[in-house]
Amino acid sequence: MSETQAQYRVSGLSEGPKPASLLPFSDPDFKPPTHIDIRAVTQRFGLTGTDLARLTGVLPRTVRKWLAPPDIANHSPMPYAAWRLLLIESSLARPGPMPAVENE
Repeated sequence: MSETQAQYRVSGLSEGPKPASLLPFSDPDFKPPTHIDIRAVTQRFGLTGTDLARLTGVLPRTVRKWLAPPDIANHSPMPYAAWRLLLIESSLARPGPMPAVENE
């Protein structure tokens, strides 16, 4: 007698951040990372909140605000610079040339 187990996906967890959040800020299709995107990267690479705080130069409580759902009072969006640094350090993005700045 053999038994098989059903495979299922745990709700709320993803295999990675959404593709639009991996784009450069200057790309018109860029979407800011959500708390789910941030958690997906940290879980994928086994990073703790303390690891992420050290990497981005912030306090652990700031990381907790980034990871809080947006409907929670202490939620704060992760700044693009911190997000990009996390992506570069986790090899999900490569550092690239700065876009040209037009003189006004």
